[in-house]
Amino acid sequence: MLRKFIPALLLVFLAGLLQAQVVLFNDFLKPEDPELAKELSGYSEVSPQLNERIEELRQLSRQAAAGPVDKQNLTAFLLRKAALQRHLSFEDNEDLILEASDLLPGNYYVEALWGDLLYFKGDYENALLHYENALYVRPDDVQLHGRMGLAAMQQMLYEKAVSHFEKVLNDKHDALFILYSLGKCHFELKNLEEAIDYWEKALQHAKEEKDRAAIKAAINQARELLASTSEATKEEDQRFVIHFAGNSQQDLGDVTFEMLEEIFHQVTDSLNFQPEVKINIIFFLTEEYYKVSREWSAGSAQGIQIMVPLRSGYKSPEYVKGLLAHEFTHTIVHLKTSNRCPLWLNEGIAQYQEFNASYGSPETIRPDFESLMQKEFVEKRNFVNLNQVPSLIGGSSNNEIARGYIASYLAVRCMADFYGEQSLDSVLSALGRGKSLDEAMIEGTGKGMADFQEEYEEWLRNL
Repeated sequence: MLRKFIPALLLVFLAGLLQAQVVLFNDFLKPEDPELAKELSGYSEVSPQLNERIEELRQLSRQAAAGPVDKQNLTAFLLRKAALQRHLSFEDNEDLILEASDLLPGNYYVEALWGDLLYFKGDYENALLHYENALYVRPDDVQLHGRMGLAAMQQMLYEKAVSHFEKVLNDKHDALFILYSLGKCHFELKNLEEAIDYWEKALQHAKEEKDRAAIKAAINQARELLASTSEATKEEDQRFVIHFAGNSQQDLGDVTFEMLEEIFHQVTDSLNFQPEVKINIIFFLTEEYYKVSREWSAGSAQGIQIMVPLRSGYKSPEYVKGLLAHEFTHTIVHLKTSNRCPLWLNEGIAQYQEFNASYGSPETIRPDFESLMQKEFVEKRNFVNLNQVPSLIGGSSNNEIARGYIASYLAVRCMADFYGEQSLDSVLSALGRGKSLDEAMIEGTGKGMADFQEEYEEWLRNL
């Protein structure tokens, strides 16, 4: 089950940008010619005049007598045009960026704007690569370290994010957004005391009441988690860090590591993704889990943490295996898509992997879902529009919540039946590169969401 982290990040993100702590599209290359620089600063949108000037500068840069100044003038105009039309797809700007890179290879402004465009479109992995190229030219650029921290945090590369955010904090000691982000990273790394420390510092600088309330809620959650796991034992291997409450280690420890190794290969092979970070798995005593989770679930995935309540005796080893496969899949989907996966696809893939782990086949649904699936989807043909899944799963009716989960699972089964499991990898990869859901579905299945919805409902009629 997916679980939303207290949305303090969203609440302070705009405040952080307004305080100029981390800003995209803020630093542009200027033409060497003062008159051209003045002209370029006057463009607030792409216009015929801008395009004409770019063509004139292209002609000048191609002349035999053209020198570095001519290349810089043209590059400055190309970059400004790309920034002005950043609302377009990255592909629509790619030719401009490649042309600028050919003119000034390795240039700071080219690489930084390249990274900004990719970040703006949600392709955080490639954005980080271009920021690193820019950093090579300006290793002490605070704004660049902030952007690199953001890109790393979006990919859940929290240790890397911390290293960049700390460099920003050395220059901006009262940067609210950076303090919050450092707390967030340490929380995900399960450095809870450090998370609380940074969030308490952020609280001192938060002016807006909504920001203060969100940060206080985050601090309280970290304190509750710290109290719940303070006496836990810990085991670690090359892939996982497992925390056991009470005497659960002697009951689950050996079985858990054996299961996790099998689950790791099942999920990462299927989704074609190897995590670069270790995943934390925390087994709570049941009553402590619900203090931290604040909602019912068999388990939850939050960033690179998986939280599981320990009940008095699991139903079976298969149940544990399925539960861990479900939550580990959420974590891999988070990492692969940089948190850009729609709920129906995320929950559908998690159940697909869960049933495969529990029952040996992804086509064998949970027994408690079987009768509802037959009644609602097979007999009544009461299908669910996949866009409505978030409202169903987020509702209060157990029947509607189950319908949301079943619809998500069946949609993923439909994709696997028609297009093979590789289609799931293709769609997730496209989302991770910043593609919209429609674009990603076309890349993976050849159909946009509207057409896939029709195909999915036709597939359901033949169940």
